[in-house]
Amino acid sequence: MKALVLSGGGSKGSYQIGVWKALRKLHIKFDIVTGTSAGALNGALITQGSFYKALKVWQKINLKVLFGEDAILSNNSLDIYKMYGKNILKNGGMDVKEIENIIDKAINKNKFYKSKINYGLVTFNLSKNKPIEIEKKDIPSDKLVDYLMASASCYPAFKKKDIEGLKFIDGGFYDNLPINLALNMGADEIIAVDLRAPGVKKNPKKRIPTTTIIPNNKLTNFLNFYEEGNIKNIKFGYNDTMKIYGKLEGNEFTFKKNHLKKNCKYYQEIYEHIIKNILNSKTLIKAITDVLNITTNENVNSRENIFLKIMEQTGKSFNLDETIIYSYKKFNRLLKKQLNKYLKNNNLQNKKIATEIELYKKLKESNYKELQKKVLTHPFELLKAIYLFSISEA
Repeated sequence: MKALVLSGGGSKGSYQIGVWKALRKLHIKFDIVTGTSAGALNGALITQGSFYKALKVWQKINLKVLFGEDAILSNNSLDIYKMYGKNILKNGGMDVKEIENIIDKAINKNKFYKSKINYGLVTFNLSKNKPIEIEKKDIPSDKLVDYLMASASCYPAFKKKDIEGLKFIDGGFYDNLPINLALNMGADEIIAVDLRAPGVKKNPKKRIPTTTIIPNNKLTNFLNFYEEGNIKNIKFGYNDTMKIYGKLEGNEFTFKKNHLKKNCKYYQEIYEHIIKNILNSKTLIKAITDVLNITTNENVNSRENIFLKIMEQTGKSFNLDETIIYSYKKFNRLLKKQLNKYLKNNNLQNKKIATEIELYKKLKESNYKELQKKVLTHPFELLKAIYLFSISEA
């Protein structure tokens, strides 16, 4: 039996909805879903088959729902931690009643319990100081939402959840990626979605075929809930899953299948020609191979990976959107557009790419002597500048 295992991760949990979207498109089904915290909430919606309800849930959950007028809308992690800290001191943790209402409206108990997919979650009984791993058949229908919220009670940021006089907290305090629960439920194959969020992770008690999906990009701070961030996380989840199953390509950026090979084939000749003109000594060659962490005897696939690494880092430096699924032509076109914008701006404000721009200009002048001096001090910036030059001149 195939199991989908969903880790906890607070606001990062929206990523798992993107994973689910991809699995649906790939027609990959599973017999078991286990989850902790946000993974438990998502897992319940997956079990009942409510994809569009899940999207709506993540559209509704935000800091304003949690904090009301006291919400500080910021992407600065320190601001977010301070806001939660003040609330812990003032109220003993966040009251998540509004989120509970959102979950309660989204859960269809009839669909959940009649689903052919088995389900399990992890929470921690603080009153009895013991973990709770509980399956669908053992969760009373009138306590389902209570147990979901108990699994997601991220203490001390959120208040403890009371169930029949007992206090429960986030399942991540025991097992934030409940593979062992899935094994206990009969899984012999695992798809694990690990959000790499704070929490304890137990080692699997036995080895079975496992596909692990982890974010390639930086997700939102796990305590920062906002719609724009949730939408971005969902896109990352979809893209990463399609990469894992070979339908898309890339690491931090996402490309259509076979487009990386096309890009490499089209631009690599001019790229390597420029490098050979600059690197005329063993010292300079070593500087470049060291920064790329390669040997001089790379095979074709490794060369493509190196080219991808330079390509993606150039895209990051020029602030290309990491959520888009690119053709290689679109990626390079947008990169050239950004480059031209910065070239026209003589008073360059973005210090992050000032070196790349300077080196690009020296390449345009064929000033290899000056470029050789930069190999030792700015090797990676030089490689990015050469990529920009290659796509501009080809």
